[in-house]
Amino acid sequence: MDYKIVMPRLSDSMDEGQLVEWKIKPGDVVRNGDVIAEVESDKAVMEIQTFKSGRVKEILIEPGTIVPVGTAMAVIDTNVSSRSSAQSAALPKEKHPRVQPVPETKREPAKVQSSSSNTIDMLAGISNTSAGEKSTYTEGNASPRARAIAAKYGLDIETLQKEGKLPVPAHSADVKAYWLHRYFTPKALELIRRYHLSADLFESGKKHDDAEVRSYIETHEVPLPEPLDMPHKAMISIVNNALKKPVYHMTDHIDASLLNRYVSKELTVTVWLIKLFGEAMMRQKYFRLTLTDGQMQLWPNASISVAVASGEYLYMPVFRMVNKKTVAMLAKELQQFKTKIRERNLTKEDLTGSTFGISNLGMTGIEQFDAMINKDDCAIAAIGSEIDSQITITLTVDHRIVNGYQAALFMQELKALAQDAMFFREATR
Repeated sequence: MDYKIVMPRLSDSMDEGQLVEWKIKPGDVVRNGDVIAEVESDKAVMEIQTFKSGRVKEILIEPGTIVPVGTAMAVIDTNVSSRSSAQSAALPKEKHPRVQPVPETKREPAKVQSSSSNTIDMLAGISNTSAGEKSTYTEGNASPRARAIAAKYGLDIETLQKEGKLPVPAHSADVKAYWLHRYFTPKALELIRRYHLSADLFESGKKHDDAEVRSYIETHEVPLPEPLDMPHKAMISIVNNALKKPVYHMTDHIDASLLNRYVSKELTVTVWLIKLFGEAMMRQKYFRLTLTDGQMQLWPNASISVAVASGEYLYMPVFRMVNKKTVAMLAKELQQFKTKIRERNLTKEDLTGSTFGISNLGMTGIEQFDAMINKDDCAIAAIGSEIDSQITITLTVDHRIVNGYQAALFMQELKALAQDAMFFREATR
């Protein structure tokens, strides 16, 4: 019986995922619980397991492929283990089992690599080798597809096989790869691949270098395709979800004079802001609300998603139960999240469970901006730069959950806390 390994749903917001790496290959025997692959989604790379034992029958997608949740990625034959067990039980045990010689079928090596799908796809209008293409042929040891391609480009398969330039048997991928490497330099092929060009655009029968390909690109103004990676796709998903919410904005300032006395290399402005907002959320419960299936839910603790930059992207790890932690604990947690992001080890739990968000761009010199609400949070605070001891804060609020008056009370609470010396002393204990 065939068991399909599908792209799992690793978070509530996940609609698709990217296969990062296979830990298996066709023919491998796997057992229930074995780690078989790594997939990326919602800004995290996670391992997936098989829940059936058997032999890997087929790999359906290659690493780097992005597919919707539920898409089959591999097939495992679960009958293998049961057949093997039955056969073992039926055979009499020998004290010294005999090893039977296995006849070896040799295939002549090809001088041109043809396993790269990127190289194969450069020829437009010709199908790639499919799983159904036979591996042996009586007439010249070449598949019908291989012969069709060879005829199009004037190649003599039998001669090339005798010269060792094509394998025996020859498949369509082998012929395509040979033709490409014969008439295009490696740099030219790389440009063709990156710009998704067809090799048929260039004159046949002569060698083309990268300068010719680049000239074609510039003359015809061919854009460079920029595939969306998973962090970018996750951002688009968050933005699309945020656009469905009826939001309003509220801007005010907090006095940073007292805050600056407590800021240090470890206890940064961001760390103190997390603690400030966490305390304000405990005093104004409306920012601990979420709306799920038409029902309001009030959460007992202040949990905050915080924008953390890595490279060109922003990630939103969640600081849980901020009200129960000191600023030193929050600073340590922030460093742990930064390490996880750098090593791409964020988990589903790291990215869920918040009701409010913070995005601090003050260190970039931006005075004021609006931020998009993260996932199911009720609001987010956009933190601008400090000018004359004043920090600009702009709230983006989901009007279904928090009304304007409640948001104003929250902002007043925040401003009062920023000038409360007792709060700062207790937060460091």
